[in-house]
Amino acid sequence: TGTITANAAIVPAGIDSNGSINFYSASANPIHTVLDINGYFAPPGSPGGLKFYPVSPCRILDTRDPAGTFGGPIMSALETRDFPVPQSRCNIPSTARAYSLNATVVPVTTLPYLTLWPLGQTMPTVSTLNSLDGSIVSNAAIVPAGTNGTIRAFTVSPTHLIFDINGYFAP
Repeated sequence: TGTITANAAIVPAGIDSNGSINFYSASANPIHTVLDINGYFAPPGSPGGLKFYPVSPCRILDTRDPAGTFGGPIMSALETRDFPVPQSRCNIPSTARAYSLNATVVPVTTLPYLTLWPLGQTMPTVSTLNSLDGSIVSNAAIVPAGTNGTIRAFTVSPTHLIFDINGYFAP
């Protein structure tokens, strides 16, 4: 459609000594690509290594629901809000160090970007997803657990926000 789109991908490092990856576009038109790296997977048994624990998909929050920690109201323009994932109804243990989420936005109008990050760290200058045409958009995200397992969300424009969790990383 020619719109800016964020997409998460887990890509194996190349076999060359630099671990390079390649980009390919089937578009006949020139494109710009932005690559944000938000982590890597170390070999099994590495110090500090975590295991992935899949869970049945569970809705952590939906701001279309009645007001509350994991409900409404809609997120306002330039708002930051905290979500203590272990306190959700999804039974995610407090030992989780990162969450595998599907984040969805239902914007009122265009949404230049939404950013997710762990509470206690500086907000990154990258987007988790974008909706420049104001359509409902979702994207996968692996978000580290912050202070008390809390993650933060920042939105540039008013939008409803939905998080579904499908797994977590823990020792």
